Amino acid sequence: MAGANGKQPIALDCHPAPILDVCSNAPLAVYSTLPEMRPLPSSFLPRLTSTVVLWLTIIVSYVMRSEGAFVLLISILALISLWEYYALLKAGDIPHHRGLGMVAALLLIGADFWLLRCPGMALPLSGGGGGIFGVEASLLALFMMALFLREFGRNHPARPSAEAIAFTLFGVVYIAWLFLFMAKLLYLMPRDAEGHTTGQYLVLFVIAVTKFTDVGAFLSGSLMGRTPFFPNISPKKTWEGIIGGVALGILVGIGVFHFLGAHLPSFSIVLVCGLSLILAIAGVAGDLAESLLKRSVHSKDSGHALPGIGGGLDLIDSLLFTLPIFYFLLQFLLPLSKA
Repeated sequence: MAGANGKQPIALDCHPAPILDVCSNAPLAVYSTLPEMRPLPSSFLPRLTSTVVLWLTIIVSYVMRSEGAFVLLISILALISLWEYYALLKAGDIPHHRGLGMVAALLLIGADFWLLRCPGMALPLSGGGGGIFGVEASLLALFMMALFLREFGRNHPARPSAEAIAFTLFGVVYIAWLFLFMAKLLYLMPRDAEGHTTGQYLVLFVIAVTKFTDVGAFLSGSLMGRTPFFPNISPKKTWEGIIGGVALGILVGIGVFHFLGAHLPSFSIVLVCGLSLILAIAGVAGDLAESLLKRSVHSKDSGHALPGIGGGLDLIDSLLFTLPIFYFLLQFLLPLSKA
């Protein structure tokens, strides 16, 4: 249609012309190199809710400074996780003795908390401590003998006998014994003037670094993950997620030492970064270790008690590696910090 002056109106193209390659005159894929940001998975909100509730529980325990609350929290998590481990074995039709394993874990937990309250038992190894490890070794040796005695009654001893002994004993060591390093950290530092434990700040540091590494890996992997990381064990884990998780773990470790430095050993910022890096990597390895166990019995989660996370074992799996590593690192670092 002609305008008032008799000329045709000019049609404006609001779409930008593609950028062309000067050599081939072909359009350039300008945005192809940018990482693709995917939406968060549907499990994010339940996972976030479970995480917030768990952190609130931990914070309340710390504010109350109640040894009873710490004992209860550690004991419940250890026993629930061990129960779930034996449930995984049952699902995989692997021979085991759940009853004996649970009794052994109860004895180990009771002995540890009783001994750690005794003078000298909770001291660092350099200060004459470490007697608790002899007691634990004795209990585990007796437990192994009990497993053999239990198998003496089998009518046709064969491979299932060896599997029942090995897998039952492994569960107690892997879950109950390793998780009890949280109790050893709780009593590692001297009590304050009011008689309260002060090791809970060490526990808070290792939990924060470990679990925020998990959170960072989940978020980074969900949003930007492309390159598989051990796909034969955990197909959803990616290098991008691992790097993001480790980076967040280090930042959180620095933050904890910054805000709670008065309650923690006087470590340099470089040492804090190194410790956080080691713990973050160990946490990833611990998570993969549990994934390997679940994959061997064709299970996705160890349980369903925690929405978005799974079971108790899914919650503490990374801590089973970071707790003992941090404990033994402190055996060398604490004397140096006091020098």
